Amino acid sequence: MSKEDLKDVVLIEKRVFKDPWSYRFFKLLLRDLKNYMVTLKLDDEIIGYGGYHLLKTNTNFLNTPKLYKNIIHLINIAIKPEYQRKGYGTFLLNKLLTSGVKAGAEYCYLEVRPSNIPAISFYKKAGFKIIGVIEDYYTKWREDALVMGKELKPTFIL
Repeated sequence: MSKEDLKDVVLIEKRVFKDPWSYRFFKLLLRDLKNYMVTLKLDDEIIGYGGYHLLKTNTNFLNTPKLYKNIIHLINIAIKPEYQRKGYGTFLLNKLLTSGVKAGAEYCYLEVRPSNIPAISFYKKAGFKIIGVIEDYYTKWREDALVMGKELKPTFIL
């Protein structure tokens, strides 16, 4: 993802999420070298985007069964509504997870709204499990977050 992509990315963000991130916030994400942000294009049209933040840790703040040296926090993934349920989200998720494994990540986690049943199903289908709850995470909407996680294996690399 580049700064030139941000107008299209923000338009998708506004169509997909109840509480969309701003252009300014995406610019901040791009500046952080620990973030990996990508767009998904179809015939030169940006139809989706996603990203993660690489964390180097030897702690067990996720309460997982073992300690991981490197984990990725999937910070966002979105596909234009007219392209959803056609495999593009799965393709993008696999691209992000593969990149994470290549960067040395052993685990991935994310937050999702309990009311976002399609996203929960999408992540469960990809092998994520609910590992916790963060109360009042989405403060504007007074909604908790489900924390979902998945162990990543080197064999995951496509």
